[in-house]
Amino acid sequence: MSKFKVGDKVKVSKPKDWPGAVEFKLEGAEGTVYTWVDWPEAMDPYSEYINVSVEKTGPEGKLYEGTNLIFHERDLVKTNK
Repeated sequence: MSKFKVGDKVKVSKPKDWPGAVEFKLEGAEGTVYTWVDWPEAMDPYSEYINVSVEKTGPEGKLYEGTNLIFHERDLVKTNK
């Protein structure tokens, strides 16, 4: 079970296993956890992957604002309680 729930506000952190985040244009992006399937139980084996509706990015990530992207939960930080 993931520590993230639909509606949680999150921020994308620098992936720990990426060699220098030069090409990771979404570091620091902010968004909201979003439902990505109609049958959540079908995704239970993949609960560590979180669908995020990207709302705010830095200049290099503007292309991704307004889209839904999948992140591993270890690369996300909850920004609301």
